[in-house]
Amino acid sequence: MKIVFENCSPVEIAVAKCSCVAGTALCNHNVALLFQTAHYSTLNLAAVPPVLSCTETEQRWHKPRTMGVKPGRVSDMVFISTKPKQFTVADGVRSTRYKAVRGELPDPDVLKVSEVYKDFSADIAPLITTMAISVDVPLVNSTFGKVQEGSPISYQHPLPLSRVIVRHPDAPPPPPLPVDGYRLEPTTCEFVCSHQQHLHLLSLATTLLMARKIFLI
Repeated sequence: MKIVFENCSPVEIAVAKCSCVAGTALCNHNVALLFQTAHYSTLNLAAVPPVLSCTETEQRWHKPRTMGVKPGRVSDMVFISTKPKQFTVADGVRSTRYKAVRGELPDPDVLKVSEVYKDFSADIAPLITTMAISVDVPLVNSTFGKVQEGSPISYQHPLPLSRVIVRHPDAPPPPPLPVDGYRLEPTTCEFVCSHQQHLHLLSLATTLLMARKIFLI
């Protein structure tokens, strides 16, 4: 990575190179380096601060690591022991849920739960009466067919997305950017930028050659 500035006021970038694919233009690595350098300058740091080891910082045992935990489908989860006793269970236990009935789910008669069991008391009525199944709830597609929106099957087994990429050879090429003849309308904003904000807006400007290089990468 290499950035060369011109000796002028305001300061302008003369050369910006990077080893990434977008290195011929102003890539995100160069922009990140500029922002990080500006941050160090704002903090009045004469040098890059050293990276502290885990023993030199605050312990994080009491802080939950929620950033690494994300919701997922049951079929994608694998339960495995920390010390497998047999080689046959080394791959863990996976969900083997399958469609146990034939036809679309749920059956239209199943949606009439409140009508069928209206004369039953709560202590003898089946568990299905507490699942808020009604004909007013819309149906959505799932791996097992049509199910009610919000049900566990609707988000645990959604309709699998196709990974087949369809290419259209007759599609017109994308227009060159920026579009010739396009101009921004005059703004009615009366906000007056400070000197630093004005320089920041000037840094976001790009030339036609640089925009086309970024677009073609």
